[in-house]
Amino acid sequence: MSAILKEKIMIKEVAQTQATPNRLGQVAYWVSQIGSPPLTGAVTALLIGSVLATPPAWVWVLFYIALTILIPCAYITWLVYAGKAVDFHLPLREQRIRPLLLSLLTGLVTWLILYREDAPSLLQMLAAINGVQMALFLIITFYWKISLHCTAATILSALAIALFGASAVPFTVSVPLIAWSRVYLRRHTLAQTIAGVCLGVGILTPAFYIYLF
Repeated sequence: MSAILKEKIMIKEVAQTQATPNRLGQVAYWVSQIGSPPLTGAVTALLIGSVLATPPAWVWVLFYIALTILIPCAYITWLVYAGKAVDFHLPLREQRIRPLLLSLLTGLVTWLILYREDAPSLLQMLAAINGVQMALFLIITFYWKISLHCTAATILSALAIALFGASAVPFTVSVPLIAWSRVYLRRHTLAQTIAGVCLGVGILTPAFYIYLF
C-alpha cells in the first residue's frame, strides 16, 4: 500500500472518529486550531512589532503579515472551498505542495522588499526564517510529512525568549501542547512533531547569529 493511500485512509478514519469527539478530543482540536502556523506566525510578527514600537515598523509588520500569511491563507481557503483540499490544515502531503510553493514565493518576495527598503533587521530576520522554512518544508513534503505546527510554535517561543527574556518562558509550554494535539488528533506521528521542533531550532540558530549577534 502506498504512503499516499495510507494517508487518505487515515484521514478518513480520523474524520469518522472526530464526528463525535470526546472532551479531550475537543481540547486537542482547539489547541491545534489556535496553534496553527498562520496564527502563530502572526503572533510572532506582532511580538516583533511590539519590540520595535514605531509607526513605520508597524506598517512593515502589517505588510509582512499580508504577504506571508493572508495571501497563502486565502489560497488554502479557496482550495478547501473548491474541494481540492481536505481541510485548512492540509493533512495530505500532495495537497501541501502548491500552497507551500506560494508561501515560498511570497516569503522570498517579502524578504527581498524588506531587505531592499532597509526595513528593521528583526523583520528581515523573520522574513528570512520564513523563506528558509518554506523551502525546507517543500523539499521534505515530497518525501515525508513534517509538523508545520511544531516548527512555527518552536520559532515563536524561542524568538519570544530572545526578545523578552525569562518573562517569555511560558511560551515554551505551547510547543509540547501543540505537539500533543497533533499526535492525539492523528494528524502527525510523534516523530513528525519532534522533527518539526528540530527544524525550528535548526533554522533559528543561524538566523540569530546572522541578525542578532
